[in-house]
Amino acid sequence: MMHAANAIPSPMGADSGDLEFDFALDRRRPVADQIYESLKAAIVTVKLFPGTSISESRMCRHFGVSRTPVRAAILRLSEEGLIDVYPQQGSYVAPIRLSEINVSQFVRKALELAILAEAAQRWTPAKSLEARAIVASQQAAVTAGDSEAFHETDDQFHRAFTRFAEREGVWSSIRLAKAGLSRFVRLFGNPERLPVAIEEHLAILDALDAGDANAALDRLDYHLDKIFKLLEQVPDKYRKYVSD
Repeated sequence: MMHAANAIPSPMGADSGDLEFDFALDRRRPVADQIYESLKAAIVTVKLFPGTSISESRMCRHFGVSRTPVRAAILRLSEEGLIDVYPQQGSYVAPIRLSEINVSQFVRKALELAILAEAAQRWTPAKSLEARAIVASQQAAVTAGDSEAFHETDDQFHRAFTRFAEREGVWSSIRLAKAGLSRFVRLFGNPERLPVAIEEHLAILDALDAGDANAALDRLDYHLDKIFKLLEQVPDKYRKYVSD
């Protein structure tokens, strides 16, 4: 996403030092794709905070590649709103924009509710067992205090319904919508919320097991809308990472 030069934020992070995420190049895959995936994961999981400088030279050193694949990756991430590019001045991890959060949430909810409605028509005890096993993994992550494992299994839970509905190709669209939301939740989420999210997942499954698709949809709608509670509770110390 290109921005006017006079809108540049104060950079965070120097153009030197190690980055806090690992990378192992697989020569069998396109290099630009791997850099894109690695950078996106680092941004979404807030290993790279909003405002962090995405210096091409630093990225080339970290990934051990030339500028061409780095530039291609930055361009893709700028198109997704995760990196802001300022001509002649540099690239930075984008702030969390509340207007984009609202759009992303609208898209995600519309898709996930539609997926759940179709999954409910195909619901079986085997699907219930699979989904409940994922929730059990989430519970184990909470018990271990591993928030990142919780978020990974949260993705697995929601993605499972695209398989149950035989619409797995839709997950890429949901995942794209979730990128900004995931970053927001990781930065501002309350750890006390995680066990509650598990209870909400189980409530969806209980409704499906009971054959009540409408109740399952209502419970998913309620679960997804909890993101707006976070919007109301952004701590003042984190306001510098957020823009309208």
